[in-house]
Amino acid sequence: MGHTVLAAVFFLLVSLGGDLEKSILFVVAALVLYIALFKRFDYLDPFVAYLIPWLGILFFSTTRLSRLAIGIHAKTYTLIIMALIGAMFVAGARSKKISTIEHWVKPSKFRLKSRTAFLLIDILFLSLTVLNIMVAGYVPLLRGLSGGDTGYLEFGIHGVFGFYLALANALAIINFIIFLRTGKRIYILRYIVILLIFVAFITRQNLISVLVESVVAYSLVRGRIKLRTIIVGGVLSGVVFSVIGSFRSGNIRDIAGIEEKYSWIPEPVIWLYAYSYFNIANLDNMVFQSNAPYYNGSSLSQLIPSFLRPQYETEDYLLVSNFNVSSYMYPVYEDVGRTGVLFLTIAALWLTARQYRQLDQPVSIGGIGIYGVLYFCASFSFFVNFWFFLPIIAQIAFFKMLSNVSELACTSTKSQAQVSRLHLRQPQILAGQSQ
Repeated sequence: MGHTVLAAVFFLLVSLGGDLEKSILFVVAALVLYIALFKRFDYLDPFVAYLIPWLGILFFSTTRLSRLAIGIHAKTYTLIIMALIGAMFVAGARSKKISTIEHWVKPSKFRLKSRTAFLLIDILFLSLTVLNIMVAGYVPLLRGLSGGDTGYLEFGIHGVFGFYLALANALAIINFIIFLRTGKRIYILRYIVILLIFVAFITRQNLISVLVESVVAYSLVRGRIKLRTIIVGGVLSGVVFSVIGSFRSGNIRDIAGIEEKYSWIPEPVIWLYAYSYFNIANLDNMVFQSNAPYYNGSSLSQLIPSFLRPQYETEDYLLVSNFNVSSYMYPVYEDVGRTGVLFLTIAALWLTARQYRQLDQPVSIGGIGIYGVLYFCASFSFFVNFWFFLPIIAQIAFFKMLSNVSELACTSTKSQAQVSRLHLRQPQILAGQSQ
């Protein structure tokens, strides 16, 4: 009943509000109050993860930090609010808070020992790494440091590199979870090596994905991280992101056309503003300047390997060419309209909330990994449609394939003893966090 009333009020405010921007600010304030009172800022909740970035986008859309800023139309706001309402019904009302996982599924019999299996996986992963470097003929980070163009967009074997990134991402999380459960340093070393490879290849999206999924995994295996620690980590990540972004793209203030009177605003905030404001501005341009939806299947193209992917000729509706950030709504609306946006939002958030609830039952390492992927897709839906993006979503297939092997790595006598000691410490850990 409460969700129904909130949904009706939000819809009326956006549709009928005389002062549109004040109505949007009221919506933002009401939803912040909602996640504070009813969700207790539960950062592991899929609805909270989905909602917070969109609240930032709605807030920044009412500001005028850039001289390039335009007014956002009510129709675009209604499209976003409609998606938020759909997410609220399927995920906001049904998700429940999950504490630390205590029960793990037992792995079925497997003909290979875990040590042998991991050795074969490492050989495959390292071989693919070397092969991508040999085919490209360079390492993007080293090329950039030498003064040339990093060439990160053209790096790797077309049609294979996306699957390679998904495999690397999944392996990093699997190794991290095994380390959390067993304490064996070899697994954290594998995890760090993969992070360094992502840095060398300048693959920010997978680097961010690993970090977000790692927070989810740690919180579920060892105990929830304090909210203030998450906030501090987010601020530090923003600083690092802005440094890497400046290295790749140049001065963000010049690119985003920031007014001189706002020069006092820190650069990480400018990056946040740019990726929020130009996001909704691009969507608004496409909605009002194109003849979309085209119903041509273009939104599914990122699920097809690049060497098989069909080419779609569409006009460029970006407000600023440097900011091609467009959220999941842009390609989905362009393909199948607002009905498609609502359907994808409801389906994706329902599946994510369902996976979250299943964590309260005996769960495997693969199950945690899959939730981490879906959680990332929901929390970064403002950036790209990661639900239809192979280098990210293909992790789910690798988690399913490697789940049994990873569980076997946690079932040795030594590992079981360490897990037992870990469970004995967990009440103290959780007690300390609650304080």
